[in-house]
Amino acid sequence: MKIGQKVKALSPCDGKSSIQFEIGKVIYIGRRVLVEFFSNVCGHNGNGIGKNRYCWMIDFNKLQEVWNE
Repeated sequence: MKIGQKVKALSPCDGKSSIQFEIGKVIYIGRRVLVEFFSNVCGHNGNGIGKNRYCWMIDFNKLQEVWNE
C-alpha cells in the first residue's frame, strides 16, 4: 500500500459504519492508514491533511487495494 493508492474499506473501523464498502485514496501511512474517501463519510480532515468530513484512519487489515473501479 502506498500514498495515492485507491482502496476500499471492507468493514467498519472504530464504530464508523459509514466507511464500509466506500472507496477512497490513501493520503498518509503510519501505524494505521489515513484514507480520504470520494464521498462524505461524516469523518474528519486528518488534522488538515485531507478534505473535511471525508477522512478516516483505518487499520491495514480492513482495507483492500482497488485497481479497476
